[in-house]
Amino acid sequence: MNSKRPALMFVLGLAPQKIGGLEKFIRYFVIALDAAGWDSILCFDGPIATEFREYIAYPYVTIESLDNQGYLGLACAGELWKLLRKYKPRTFVYAFHGVMRCFPWLAKLAGCKQVFFNDHSSRPQGHIAAPLCLFKRIVGRILTAPLTAIISVADFTRRTGNALRVTSVRNLVVTNGVEVNEIDPSLRVEFRKRYGIPNEDLVITEVCWMVEEKGVDIMLRAAAPLLRKHSTFHLLLVGDGPELPGYKKLAIELGIEAAVTFTGLLSNPTRLGVFDASDIYCQPSIWQEACPLAVLEAMSVKLPVIASNTGGLPELVKDGRSGILVPVGDSEAISAALEKLLGDADLRQSMGEVGYRLILKEHRIEEAARKYVDVFTGGSRM
Repeated sequence: MNSKRPALMFVLGLAPQKIGGLEKFIRYFVIALDAAGWDSILCFDGPIATEFREYIAYPYVTIESLDNQGYLGLACAGELWKLLRKYKPRTFVYAFHGVMRCFPWLAKLAGCKQVFFNDHSSRPQGHIAAPLCLFKRIVGRILTAPLTAIISVADFTRRTGNALRVTSVRNLVVTNGVEVNEIDPSLRVEFRKRYGIPNEDLVITEVCWMVEEKGVDIMLRAAAPLLRKHSTFHLLLVGDGPELPGYKKLAIELGIEAAVTFTGLLSNPTRLGVFDASDIYCQPSIWQEACPLAVLEAMSVKLPVIASNTGGLPELVKDGRSGILVPVGDSEAISAALEKLLGDADLRQSMGEVGYRLILKEHRIEEAARKYVDVFTGGSRM
């Protein structure tokens, strides 16, 4: 790393295990930051996949492990202080955990000129945006006093974050972005061949971490009557997680296991052709999602989207135009939406085109990276 250049330290409460939407954004971000004359220090929580290290192996990027970032960040405070003193970053950013951490004060005491919280927070279903109790608000105000601003990935995230009243700093919205590549018909054929999915089948897809919050069981129950009735429909579920064995068992219990493909974790879903091989994307989340990248990736290849009407999803999926919004946890509504789209090729195409235009207008990864760099380097007063 060129120590003569200013540096930005980005502390992220996760560990990259694949090359997905987030990992791609990080790559675009550090490239844009380098173009602005800055170095990057990325601090992850947990083991980092070798593939990601190779993917982002640039001379202006340093990767560090900073484990145990949870709670208030007290468990890793000593190690973070050492990293701050070692690299002396001008700007400090933290993300993928709550705003209430000891990080802002450590960064300020270490001489950082700007301190940001990047808010990707989803909320539990039923969560009502409201102020925390007085004690937590006071603690929050103290912990976040050094913040320069908060960058939220959706208006939903900004509203619910502001409602907590733990800080009064500016809360700006910079939405997520994804790559837009040429649609490659050969990827569709290759992916389907790899997993034994017939070329003539219409494929319904969900890409997610296999946990209860993503509504995979609801997806299975919604698709079951269609998969049993039609031999040319297929359900594709991509991802790993603690609930995966249970979902496989549920598919067997529903009698649809022959029409369901579980791929497990894929190292690079978009490059392998997951979305190219699909016809409909479904996001039946039961929690209030912020700005899920998988939905944007699906829209970038002109897929219509069925999604729960909750959180930030209505900001992405325009009901009746780029997809269909359904009540949370309503498998019958999802089934009806699926049947409507599966039976109308023209509707699938028109919705896919609307979603694609939205991506081109508001969610290009290059533009999102540029906006982040402008804010974090002081080049923008958004």
